[in-house]
Amino acid sequence: MKHYEFKLRPLSLVARPFDLQLFAGEKTEPATEKRRQDAIDRGNVPKSQDLSSVLVLLVGFLMLRYYGGELFGRCGEYMRYSFSHAIFSGLSLPETLLLFNQLLLVLLQTMAPFMFAIMISAIVSNLVQTGFLFRLGPLTPDLDRMNPISGIQNIFSWKLVAELVKSILKILIVGYIPYNTIRDQFPFLMRMIQVEPVPAIIIVLKLIFAMAIKIILILMALAFADWAFQKWRHEENIRMSKEEVKEEYKQREGDPKVKQKIRERQRQAASRRMMDEVPKATVVVTNPTHIACALKFVQGEDSAPKVVAMGAGQIARRIKEIAAEHKIPVIENKPLARQMYKMLEIGDEIPPELYQAVVEVLMQVHRMKSQAAGA
Repeated sequence: MKHYEFKLRPLSLVARPFDLQLFAGEKTEPATEKRRQDAIDRGNVPKSQDLSSVLVLLVGFLMLRYYGGELFGRCGEYMRYSFSHAIFSGLSLPETLLLFNQLLLVLLQTMAPFMFAIMISAIVSNLVQTGFLFRLGPLTPDLDRMNPISGIQNIFSWKLVAELVKSILKILIVGYIPYNTIRDQFPFLMRMIQVEPVPAIIIVLKLIFAMAIKIILILMALAFADWAFQKWRHEENIRMSKEEVKEEYKQREGDPKVKQKIRERQRQAASRRMMDEVPKATVVVTNPTHIACALKFVQGEDSAPKVVAMGAGQIARRIKEIAAEHKIPVIENKPLARQMYKMLEIGDEIPPELYQAVVEVLMQVHRMKSQAAGA
């Protein structure tokens, strides 16, 4: 009977590196400037409506506190004058209408600072959150907003939960502060029955104003927290996946492969244009094998010799081949060839420090041509 032995290989519990970014659509990258600008163009900016409302409410209460007495005093005085004048002076209907028009004008003039302060606070609260932003994108029709499926998803979204929590906190705050204040001041308020009506009303109004300021300050703290939450949620919503970042880079900078082909074609075109200038050269200075520089100089036309073609390796060999085909003199001068290749670009004139060496080369070319002509 045969016996079989089985050897169990020990399990390796060493964690292997695993890149979670391989999952498509994993938005782990912060938004690029283009993504942020696109969001701004669509009107998608972090903004808390609560912060704007609370700032307007605070300014309104402060104006009532420090300007309300004068406001109501002026309006009441003019109304008493108008009604007494209209009743006891026997005014006609057109005169009465004119009097009421004047009363309306006085009301508008009296309330103008109040309304102006509220308007400025509303504008400032929006500018602080979004800056100067005017886009027509949010006004354009969007069929996705009328999608019933998206509407159902919004009903059961975290945004609705956050709004519900905020509403509950507001109700608790608005209910608790008056309750706590009235409970503490109840004995004092009961004694107001024995006080004259006008002083009692003033005391009650001050108490109401103190409660309102407490409520507004707490609501403002919640509004700032909501603004911070809106900014955080906005950053999360505009985050990008690695594929989106790559695609945006391709759209902005172009596909690297395409750009490489374009650069290659540009180099080839530049090389062809350079080679076309070699037959017009006066002399080609070589290293002798690795570098070749073609110089052109026409007496009376050029102020100094100019580099019309230059290259190393295969390009240098091609320059020498074209020079041989067109019978352009090729002079070996290692120091001069290296200096020109290092210092100059195609189209540059020879600098003064190389004049002596270049003049010697041109004189050598002149002697070669003279000997060829004499032969």
